Amino acid sequence: MLLTFVQWCSNSDAIVYIRDSRYGMPAVQSVHLVGITVLLAAILVLDLRLAGIGMTEWSLLWLERQLKPWALGAALLVLLSGVVIFLGSPAKYLASNPFLFKMTVLCLAVVFHFGVLRRFVTTEPGARWLRIVVAGVSATLWFLVGWAGRAIAFVP
Repeated sequence: MLLTFVQWCSNSDAIVYIRDSRYGMPAVQSVHLVGITVLLAAILVLDLRLAGIGMTEWSLLWLERQLKPWALGAALLVLLSGVVIFLGSPAKYLASNPFLFKMTVLCLAVVFHFGVLRRFVTTEPGARWLRIVVAGVSATLWFLVGWAGRAIAFVP
C-alpha cells in the first residue's frame, strides 16, 4: 500500500514537472545540499563545543538554543527537498545500496542526537573523554549521512 502511494506521488503533476524539466531537479538538489551544509555546520559547532574545542565561554545549552533555529530550518529544507528528489525516481533509490545505507545512518544519527547527545548538551555531564567520544560519534554519524548521499551518484 505504501509503495502504491509512493508511485502515485511520483506520477503527480508537480513531481513529473520537476523531474522532467531541465532545471527542476538540479534546483531541488541544490536546495538539498544547502540544507545539508547548514545542518552539518550547526551540528558540528555543537559537537566541537561539547568536545571542549572552542566556544567554551558559552554554555552548551545557550549555544544549542542559538543553533536550533538554523538546524530546524535546514532540517526542514533537507527533508522536503529529499522527499522531492526521492519521488523523482523512487525505484532507483530503493535499489541503491548507498541510499539504503544513508537512510539507516540517518535514523541512527537522529536517534543518537536526541537520545544521547541532547542529554549531554542540556546537562553537560560526564568526563571530558566521554564528551569527546559522544561528539565524535555524533559528527561521524552525520558526516556518514552526507558521504552516503554523495555515493548514491557513483555506487550502485
